Amino acid sequence: MTRGNQFRFFAAVAGGGKDDSLRRWLTVASVEGTFANVFTILTGGAFLTGLALYFGANDVTIGLLAALPYLAQTAQILSAYLVDCTGQRKAITLWAAVAARQSWWLVLPLLFLPSAWRLEALLVIVTFSNIALMVSTPAWMAWMADLVPERIRGRYFGFRSAAVAFTTLAATIAGGLILDYFRSYGRDHIGFAVITAAATTFALAATLLLNRIPDRSAHQLRVPFQWSRLLEPFQDKLFRRLLEMMLAWNLAIGISAAFFAAHMLTNLKMSFTQISLYSCLGSLVAVGLNRPWGKLIDRFGSKAVLVFCALGICLVPLIWLIPRPDSLWILWFEAVYAGALWTGFTLAVFTIPIAHSPREGRTIYLAMFSVVTGLAFFISSTAGGILAESWSRIHWTVGPQTIVNYHLLFVLSALMRAGAAIFFMTFHEPQGKPLPIMVHFMGDAVLGQLSHGRRLLSWLRLRDGDTPPSGDDE
Repeated sequence: MTRGNQFRFFAAVAGGGKDDSLRRWLTVASVEGTFANVFTILTGGAFLTGLALYFGANDVTIGLLAALPYLAQTAQILSAYLVDCTGQRKAITLWAAVAARQSWWLVLPLLFLPSAWRLEALLVIVTFSNIALMVSTPAWMAWMADLVPERIRGRYFGFRSAAVAFTTLAATIAGGLILDYFRSYGRDHIGFAVITAAATTFALAATLLLNRIPDRSAHQLRVPFQWSRLLEPFQDKLFRRLLEMMLAWNLAIGISAAFFAAHMLTNLKMSFTQISLYSCLGSLVAVGLNRPWGKLIDRFGSKAVLVFCALGICLVPLIWLIPRPDSLWILWFEAVYAGALWTGFTLAVFTIPIAHSPREGRTIYLAMFSVVTGLAFFISSTAGGILAESWSRIHWTVGPQTIVNYHLLFVLSALMRAGAAIFFMTFHEPQGKPLPIMVHFMGDAVLGQLSHGRRLLSWLRLRDGDTPPSGDDE
């Protein structure tokens, strides 16, 4: 997005320039998201998996590391309690974010200690960090939900996600290059130290930016907390259905999610730079598609986008049956394909619980949404780690491919995703439009773009001196 387009977007958000402060806060929130994302990228995904493997982790530990953030989502109940009792959404968000992200400085001494308990210490740090992060999440989401006008929520978070995707590109490539550089000299620990220090520094900058955004509705939110209110989301028929759907989906995703990075590192023998380039392809797609997906959500609702993307995502694990160490080409296609679908799915999942929760009590609804779906992912990812370890001796030769334990998890996940995607179709979104209407609209849009391309080619041919066809030639 150009600077001029960015200005026009925020001017429209703020009602044509009538509320300059809102435009300023939304801009700050977008920049804060990009800084915080650097921390997320450099302390998660393939980088965290690589660090755990460097500390001697097995498949069970890899599965547990992926599951811990989702178990930590139970801490969102504490966040809901604190927000309702104090109304201080901003303070809770800030202090919890500081604890979550600055605790990673403790990883640095572990890298230089030849201790047998480094892996256990890493698990403790990751657990604490994720618990603190989950305390901040419902307060932040409720705060942002009140800050961003509902009429442009999909477009704004689409814009914000596109901005975040740019930092994903930079952080992923930089992290991969740094680790491979120090690995080439046998100094892996220094590489991990550099990216960890960079991550926590960017996280601190993000917190300072977040502190500049006011919480103008905070004085209205202090209410006596009643533990019985934790049951309200389950008594809301529509929201309960949403919980059931996402529980099924996270069970399907969690069984294999932790092992794509492990498969790339251990079986496909990919370097961190290669993994970074693979990740960046998906991020590039996200940059281009976040805003279109956001517009589709605003126009057709979250359900249509959710179902469309989920059906396509079912095929992703099956693609991973194809690559081999000497044949990785399919992964570049998969990065684009999966990146496009996950961009829309993630944006829809972010907006749908906000759209279907009441403003009063929204923090509790969002907390319970995260708790239920997080527990499902934790159980599934832990089970995936146990299965991967128990199947670790599997090496079946099928043509040029060697089937290993991770391949079995990928197939199992694909089948479970298909079942969950069908489940999504049963969800009723009151203001949403049917999936076929959205697909028809998308088809017309694609055909329109192709038509523009044909007209451009015709114009270029005319510029080269070609004669346009006439009716006499027919």
